[in-house]
Amino acid sequence: MHEMSLIERILSIAEESLAGRRVARVNELTVEAGLLANVVPEALSFAFEAVSGRSVCRGAKLNLIRRPAAARCRLCREEFQSEVMPIVCPFCSGREIEITGGTEVFLSSIDFDEEEE
Repeated sequence: MHEMSLIERILSIAEESLAGRRVARVNELTVEAGLLANVVPEALSFAFEAVSGRSVCRGAKLNLIRRPAAARCRLCREEFQSEVMPIVCPFCSGREIEITGGTEVFLSSIDFDEEEE
């Protein structure tokens, strides 16, 4: 299950990003994952629950945003996005496509409360 290693890295990035701030509580982490990243939402949530308790993000909510695959048709050269597999060109119905996006997984935002001075 690669979701566990993804969450561990995401939590590490969150902790690095929050270092030096007076964090009272992390409310929510938003992670964006492309269709082709093979991320199973339930497995990602399970992994987050399993390891977030020993990080600054304990008690936070995980918000997953799925991003479509981006592609270019090698036949008609049109660029498009797809939210379904298999990817077929919506312009010419071609199946000879070049993947240009949708494999990424990244932490896009951290919602947190700062401690009052």
